[in-house]
Order: sequence, then structure tokens, then C-alpha cells
Amino acid sequence: MLAPLHKIVFDQIHSGSVPTIPEKRAVIYFPSKDGALVGPPSNVRVQATSNASAVIQWDFDDTNGAADGFMIKYLHEPVIGQNGRDDTSHWRSQTVMDPKARHLEIVRLNAHKPYAFCVLTIKQSRLGQCSDPPITVDKLKPVFMVENLRVEYKTSQSVSLKWDYNGPQPIKFYLKQSGQKTYFNHHLEEKHLVAPGYEDKIDGNERSFMWSNLRPYMDYTFQIGVTSLKDGTVYWPKEVKVKTDPTGPPFLDIPEFLESRSPGTAQLKLKLATEEHGVISHYWVIVIPSNFSKDDVMNIDSLQLERLTAAVKPSSNLAPIAKKVRKSTIEADDSNEDEMVAEKVKRALEEEAVEAHEYVDDETKMMNSDGIDDDHVKLRVQRYVDPKKPLQGVYVAAQLESNEMRQMFRDERTFTLGDGKNYNGFTNHPLDPNGKYSVMMRAFAKGESNRKAFEYRAPMQEPATKLFTDSFPSEAFSIKGLNATLGKSGGSLWIIAPIICIFIIVCIIGMVMFCWFRSNKKSQRTNRHGSITKVALPTSGFLNSQMNEAAKLLTDAYGRPIPSAYEMNANTMMESSMVDMYPISNGHANTSGGNNYIPLPIHNAPNTQVVRGPIPIGELTLHIERLKMNKNELFVKEFECIDSGEHFTWEASTQVCNSSKNRYNNVVAYDHTRVRLSYTGEEGSDYINANFIDGYRKPKAYIATQGPMPETFADFWRMVWEQNAKTVVMLTKLKEGTRIKCDQYWPNKGRSIYGRIAVTLMDVLDLPHYTMRTIQIEHLDENIVREVKQMQYTAWPDHNVPDHPTPFLMFLKRVKALNQPENTPIICHCSAGIGRTGAFIAIDIMLDRLRFENTVDIFECVTSLRAQRFYMVQTDDQYIFIHDAVLDAAQSGSTEVPAGKLYQHMQRLLQVHGPEQVSDLDMEYRTLCSLKTLNSDCVTANMPVNRSKNRQSQVVPYDKSRVILEQIPSIEGSDYINASWVDGYRQRSAYIATQAPTNQTYEDFWRMLWENDSCIVVMLTKLRELGREKCIEYWPSDPPVVAVGNLNIEAIAEYNMNHYMLREFKVSDAMTGRTRTLRHFQFVDWPEQGVPVRAETFLDFVSQVHKTKSQFGVNGPICVHCFNGGGRTGVFIALATIIDRMNLEHVVDVFTTVKLLRTERPNMVETKDEYQFLWTAALEYLASYEFVSDSQIR
Repeated sequence: MLAPLHKIVFDQIHSGSVPTIPEKRAVIYFPSKDGALVGPPSNVRVQATSNASAVIQWDFDDTNGAADGFMIKYLHEPVIGQNGRDDTSHWRSQTVMDPKARHLEIVRLNAHKPYAFCVLTIKQSRLGQCSDPPITVDKLKPVFMVENLRVEYKTSQSVSLKWDYNGPQPIKFYLKQSGQKTYFNHHLEEKHLVAPGYEDKIDGNERSFMWSNLRPYMDYTFQIGVTSLKDGTVYWPKEVKVKTDPTGPPFLDIPEFLESRSPGTAQLKLKLATEEHGVISHYWVIVIPSNFSKDDVMNIDSLQLERLTAAVKPSSNLAPIAKKVRKSTIEADDSNEDEMVAEKVKRALEEEAVEAHEYVDDETKMMNSDGIDDDHVKLRVQRYVDPKKPLQGVYVAAQLESNEMRQMFRDERTFTLGDGKNYNGFTNHPLDPNGKYSVMMRAFAKGESNRKAFEYRAPMQEPATKLFTDSFPSEAFSIKGLNATLGKSGGSLWIIAPIICIFIIVCIIGMVMFCWFRSNKKSQRTNRHGSITKVALPTSGFLNSQMNEAAKLLTDAYGRPIPSAYEMNANTMMESSMVDMYPISNGHANTSGGNNYIPLPIHNAPNTQVVRGPIPIGELTLHIERLKMNKNELFVKEFECIDSGEHFTWEASTQVCNSSKNRYNNVVAYDHTRVRLSYTGEEGSDYINANFIDGYRKPKAYIATQGPMPETFADFWRMVWEQNAKTVVMLTKLKEGTRIKCDQYWPNKGRSIYGRIAVTLMDVLDLPHYTMRTIQIEHLDENIVREVKQMQYTAWPDHNVPDHPTPFLMFLKRVKALNQPENTPIICHCSAGIGRTGAFIAIDIMLDRLRFENTVDIFECVTSLRAQRFYMVQTDDQYIFIHDAVLDAAQSGSTEVPAGKLYQHMQRLLQVHGPEQVSDLDMEYRTLCSLKTLNSDCVTANMPVNRSKNRQSQVVPYDKSRVILEQIPSIEGSDYINASWVDGYRQRSAYIATQAPTNQTYEDFWRMLWENDSCIVVMLTKLRELGREKCIEYWPSDPPVVAVGNLNIEAIAEYNMNHYMLREFKVSDAMTGRTRTLRHFQFVDWPEQGVPVRAETFLDFVSQVHKTKSQFGVNGPICVHCFNGGGRTGVFIALATIIDRMNLEHVVDVFTTVKLLRTERPNMVETKDEYQFLWTAALEYLASYEFVSDSQIR
């Protein structure tokens, strides 16, 4: 039967007689017999994954053009129709609209039937040729396939898998794992974590494998497949999904003592724990007498702690008022309370007796097997059962459920310790005014209650999982003498009051003088930022990386493991294009004029050999593309050729007196470049793990150092003082994952003293990608005060490099603008002070070089850095990122315009040049459109189940930034909506950009608003424009109340505000009863073609939307939509960002703003008219803003 089937399939497909099966999609595919736009797929392989399913794999050469998608056609044995001809209605097809797709699994096939398969390409809604020849199989029977893949057991950090295999030999098994999870951190922010993937190969005789070093409470996918050793064929894997066990949270912040308002009580600020390692069940508030240390009480067994709590009696030395209030309650409830606590302890003992017994027995067995004597075993077991010393007086004051704690955090409420109330079985005893206490918290993670008794249970030798975590005890506090202190301070009021009055008068005089000075100097504003001039280069794609920078090297202190070129001035081509990327030292911008523009030549290299040495800027794109070929093969080789610099000496770092000052044992400071502190007479007092780094034509331009530790805080600030540093750059978070990357060396508020340096936090500005702190430092011996800016880049991912260099370049530019004068070094640190620090310095040096030369030499630059500090630029991913960042800066150039120069700049932008009469604005927009976007995969949006939900196929969300809905059980694709998260100027994910709802998606739209607490919707289209539907009326009008899924939408009011409509709705959840007010703004003055005629009306609309968000205290994102969620939506968000930045930084950067938006959603700001409208609106806003400012000053 196979031969006839193969012939029938071949004839039908190549004659074009195969009918297209109707599918529910907007696009109809037309077969193309001989005019295919792209070639057919090749090397089609079919593998049965079961008796009723098969996976089809293929190769496709896209060098001659990429396909839009692929169609798989399949057929089992043909049926003879009534006319005696083959009935072709049994053909079936499945489509995958992903140009990168190379496989598809087809299910629900007929078992034990022969099948034929072929794959066709789809290009511009036309079907290409079928893969030749069609692949036929006798019957569906898995051969090289793992069977019965199952989880044997699991813990919080490991999963043991087992499987069966009865297929041919010799083989090897390949194994893959990936993981991800979503959780709430200790600030109740939702976080998404993706574990780095891992692959391995094991012998074909194995039938089990243990995955270790996993993350707790993470959803993992494990795949196991077969590789034939005869021909090297890799067969399709089986997979299993499993969540690792929860553990106690990775950390818990110390509760904070605030004040004592009445005798016997203390006000505490309790801290939440992150749920990264598991959902938190409840918290304990533990009171500790001050005579116990943290080593005495931390990690004490919970059963023992409950026994201690049951033994605690209320203090007999309470203040009289406390006795009076609580006397009757205590007397009446004393016996009941004791009985209740005793019963609680008894119940807990019964529930945990088995587990404790297993732990002791298991530990005994392990220690005996290791040859440890019985006496030592008994000592270890005794230490588990009993505390180190009697802990009388330690007790649990309260048990607070997780929901209670969350609500306290949201409401910013404090907890009253000692109020005498009962909290879930624990009495919050009043405190002794004569005593001194510390407080500690314990957070408990929920166990897996839905697991069967022995399901996935680990063997006895596996260590038991600890489901709680303790905070450190707080600073010891006392409530004794607080009233006396208050009385004393009240008696000195006659001294303090005049001082406060004098201070207020001085402030008022200062403000008046400042306003007078500003009004007189307004016309003399100078340009602190660069001009718009650019360098245009051929564009290039970028690759993402997945290597943990710390994994290659670090151990801790204990040894543990573009179209035609853009216009520019002919005489100052490189200088005018790059010198203005940073502020000129005298504060004035380069404003050399002239309109004699010539294009920057783009050279083509004569051959494909990659050579080291200076790279002309015109060849940088091609150079990087060569290095990235074959999965960055040449990049990796070049990086490995860089001299490590380890032949220099580092004797100071290895001295015994200095070893504790190194965060990592193997990251040292070279002797010949190390920063030497002033000698204080103490051995090693001149040492800090820091090195001077030369900049471009500037010695000692930087100081590269490690993240400060508590042992080095004083040394760090002494270095800042002695080097007269004005800027500190921090390129890490304090904690990433479960690892401490840097300790906090500045105060959260107020003043802290480190050695002889007083450090005061003056101001904090949080932006989406970085935080800027203004800090005052004062030397206590010199009585001199200086200001330091700390710039912390917060968008560097834990195990990778940034997705896109643009935000990092914006951060670097801000650093350079603040570091004035330039004769002081920039102090730069990450964790070790070598990886991210090296990348930052290398990028800055290369951009400085472009101000004076027409070449870059990143290889030589990194080599030079490594000769000054150990192993600068730590990974090949960082080395690639340096290239990408330099290229991005060269392609885009400096596009910031000082607000005071905006009008003149607009005049230049609109001037046209050359025979083509192309304006500078035209060229700027062309450059913008030519740039490529990193991580631009849209796999979910193009899944067959989701394609019909998209109004336009070219405007769909990127996978990395799409809004993910809660999955509805058993409904595939129910987590998808065509919507993207977009950052604002001051806040991450400040907006949701989405398309207009359709009849199919309006329920998902309302669900998205509810799930993400979005209470403001901005609509930038009419229901119909140019005779076509642009949006459905998705809100109720008549009747005024509609039900959408579980939500009830009720129309409350509608206001006509001339150029926009304001509607108010009451939205309620029928399941929970919760309600919200939603405000719907519809801008009605956007013409059906083009852009608004008057920018001021749209500016007013943008302002009103954001004022409403501020006035009503709305915390959720603003949802913005037009027809497709691209053009007009992008204009709204871009303009809001431009205005915010103009107000704060007094600069305008339309190009970079739109460029960043396009990294979060395609086609944001779709046309040149919309792009020009942003410039016009910015100028209009500036005019009105300055008018208001001048009137206020007068």
C-alpha cells in the first residue's frame, strides 16, 4: 500500500489538486504551482511519538528570503469515491505562522494506519512547493522514544527522574531542563524568574537521572530524548513538568522598632518575606530578652519555641495603667489560655513527631555510616532536640496570617507589641517597662497540601526541607524612660522654637534670591547636552546571552563555591557627530553651524577575514556580523585570546591583615595600579580592593572597585573623600537571586557615620532603569561638606547582559553629565568590580575615542583594562555587549536637545537638502525605522489559537513584554491578549498598550483591566473611520449594566469635554464582591487621516489623564489603545514620557523615546507625521511651560 500512497500523494500535491481545508482565519492561502516566493523546506523527518501522534521536523534555508510560516499536510490511505476517483477530502493540514518554526507535533491520528506528510512554505498568503519527496510511514509506532517518563521523587533543590526504553541500541540519552516561576517579592511586586537552561548526555544503559542544584518552588520542564550512536540522529524527546518543593524564604528583613506610645507596648514595623521560594502561610513575631544573642535564638526548633511560649507568664512588673486595663481579662482567661496553648503544643507535637523521629534516626544512620562514634552522634541529636542553653523568656507574641501581613503592608500600619490580645493562639503579653528586648520574625512557607501521602517522597538520606526562615533580631530596645525623655524635650521648647523660626526665615530669603537669580539668568542658559547630529551605519542584529558572569570565576571569602548615511558637517564630520554625545567640559555645546552636509562613507571590507586592530567606524557593523556568525564563534575565540593580565603582582591583597577586605578570594587588586588610602598608623590601613583605570587620553579617569562590605564601608567612603570623587556608579542590586552582591553602604534616610566620614542621604530619584541618589559627605575632622551623586543601574539582569543597550547608554550619558568637573575619577563598582564594571568603562572609553578618531579597538581596550585590574570584562557575553553598545551609540548618535534650544533645532530639522529635497527630520525617521529590535520573538501571538485575536499581524506583542492573563483551565490560549507592557519615564510597566477590542476579545480586555488593577482607559480612535470598523463599543450604554464573564460593568456617568469624552463605570467582581471605579477617556479630535491639527488639545488631553491618575491615587497601569495599539498609542505614551523628562532633565529626545518604545511593542509611532507631531507637541508644551514659569516668578 505504501507505493500507491506515495504516488497518489506526489501526483496530487504537484498537480495542485490538493484542496485547501477551510480554516477559521482571516487569511486565505492560494496555492502557487510554479511562482513560489520562497523555496520548499528540505530534510523533512517524521517520528511517531505515540500510536496516535507524530512530530514533523524540517530544515529551511532562509538565505534567499524568510517564509511567513509553514503548512503541514498529511493523509492516510486514500478512499475511492463514487466516481471511481480518489477522494481527496481526507487531506488535512495544520499551519504554524512562525518563520523560525522547524517542527510541529500532530495528534489525534489514526493508530496503525499508513500516513504521508509534506511541508509547504507560506509567503505573502501564498503556498510554496511541497517538500520533495513526501514522507510516508507504514504505521505510527514509536521506536527511538523514551517511554513512561516519570518523577521518582523531588525536593526543593533536586528532582529524580526514571524512564523506560526498549528501543534499538547503541544510543545515548540527551537531557534538557528549563524553569520559570512568577511570585511576589517582599514589596508585593510581581516578579517573573527564568532559570538558565541546562543540557547533558548520559549512557544509553541508564534509566534514571538526578537533577540537582535546582531552585525551590520553580516550575521545571525536563526533556529526555535519544541520540543514535550509529548515525548521530537526534530523536524527539519526552517531557515531564514538575514543581520543586517549597522552602522558607531566602531572607527576611529585620522588624523595626519605632516608638513606645504607652507603658508596656512598642510600635513595630513588620516586614514581609519574598515568596520566591514558596507561598508564605503565616508569620511569628518572637520576643527575645536582650541577654540572648542571635546565635542562641535563630533557627531554634518551632516545637521548642512553642514550649517556651507556653511557659511564659505575664510580667508582674507592668505599669499600673497596663495592669488596670488588662487585669480582668488576664485573670479570667489565664487558665483557658494555658489550656489552649498546651493543646496547641500537644497537637503540634503529634503532627511533627514522626518527622522529628525520622530526622533524628536518619541523621544517626548517616553519621554512623561515616564512622563517627556514638557519643558524637548523641551529642548531635541532643543539639537538634534541645536548644544550646535555656531560653526562658523567649516567646511567640503573635501569629499573623499572610493575608493580614499583606494588608498591613498596603495600609502602612504598624504592629503594637504588648497589647495583650490573642493572635491565633498566641498571647501578645504586655512588656516590662524595666526590661530590654529584641524582636525577631519567622516566616513559614506553605507545604504542598494537595500532594498524596508518599507521592514524590524523597529517600531518608535526603536532608529535610526547612519551611521557615528567621530574620535577624532587631536592635535591643527599651520602653523605660520614654516619658521622661519626652518631658525633657518639651522643657527645652523655648530654645528650639526660635531656632526653627530663624531657619524658616532663612529658607524664605534663600528661595526669593534663587527665583531672582533664575529670572535674571534665564536668557543665559547654556547647553549641557549634545546636539542632534548623528552617525548612521548599516544596522545589525544582536544576540542574547545566557551566562552567569559570576559562575566562571568568583568564590567567596571562604572559598565556596542604516539607509544612506546621515547628514553631518563636512569639515567636522566625526567631531560634530560624536563629541556632543557628552557634555563639553566648559558647559557649552558644540554648535558649529553650516548646512554643507555630506554622507559618511560606509566601507566594505575587501575580504571576510576578521583581523584585530582599529576598526573603521564605517566597517563596524560588518565586523560585528562576522564575529557573530556560527553562534558567536569568532567572538568567543577573540575574547579567549585577550591577555588575562595575571602576570602582575597583588601582594597587598594577599596580606593577612587585608584578606578580610576582599569580597572574593580570587579577585585581587594589582599592586602597580591599586588605590592607596592615607596611612593611619594601623597595618593595612592604606588598602582597599580598588584600582585606578586610565580613560581615553586621561590617566586615572576611573576607579574600579568591588561592592563594599560592612568591613570596608569606612574605607570606601574614605576613598571617595580622598579622591574628591563626585560620582559613584553602582551596576548591581544589593541582592540578585539568593546571592548578596553588595552590602548597603549608604543610609536609607538621615545620617550615618562610617569611620570619620558622615554620610547623609539628601534625595532619591527612582526611574525605570536606574536610581539616582544625592548624598552629602562630611569629614568630621575637617568640617567640610561635599555632594556626591550615586547612580545605580537597576536593569542589569541577574544572569545575562541587558536585552538592549539603549537604556544603558542613556544611563552612561547621565553619569557623564553629572560628573563635573571631569578631572575627578568616576568610582565604578558592581559585585567583584571586574565584569559589569569593565563593560561600563570599556564602552565609555570607546565612545570618548569616537570623539577624536574614526576607529574603535575594543580588543585592545579590554586588553589594556586587564593590565590595570584583574580580569576586567568577565564573560564573552559582556564582550559582545560592549560591541553592541558602541554600535548602537554610533548608529543613533546623540539625539538629546536642550529644552532651551528646541525651537532652533526644529528649524534645522525641517530644512531640506540635496536634489531629493529630503529634510533632516526625514533622515532621522528613516534611521529610526532601520534599527533592529532585540528579543523580538512573537511566538505566542502567532500561535494558531491566537492569530484570530490580532487585528493586524504586524502589530502583535513581543513574548518578552506581553501582558499575560490568568489561564482559564482547559482553554488553550486563554492567557493571551494582544497587549504589551510599556515603561513610563518614572515607572516600569506604567502603561498597557493594546489594540481596540473585537467581538472575540472584548471579554479578555475587561479581564485584563481587572487582573492588572487598571482603572484608566485611554481610547484614541472612533468606532468607525473611513467607512471601516476601528473598534467595537465594548462598554455598556443601553442597558447601563452588562455582565462580562465574572465582571459586572455599570455605566455611571458620561461627560462631553469638547475634544474628549469622559465616561465612568463601576466594575464589580461577582465572585468576590470587590468593586472599582474605571474612568474611560476617548479623544475625539484625532482626524481619520493624519494627526491632530492642534497639538495643544492633545497635550491637554494627556495632562488630564495623568492628573486623574494622580488625584484619585490610582496605582495600576494606564491602558491605552487605538485601532492596532501601535501608532496613536505610541504617540500618547511617547509624549507623556517626553514631557516628564523635559520637566526633570530639561532635555528633549524624541528619537530615543520612540526607539525605546519600539523595543517593547512593534510599530509604536507608525508614521513620519506622527513622529513630527511629537516634535511639534514638545515645542508647544515648552512654550506654555515657560510662560507659566515666568508668570510665577514675577
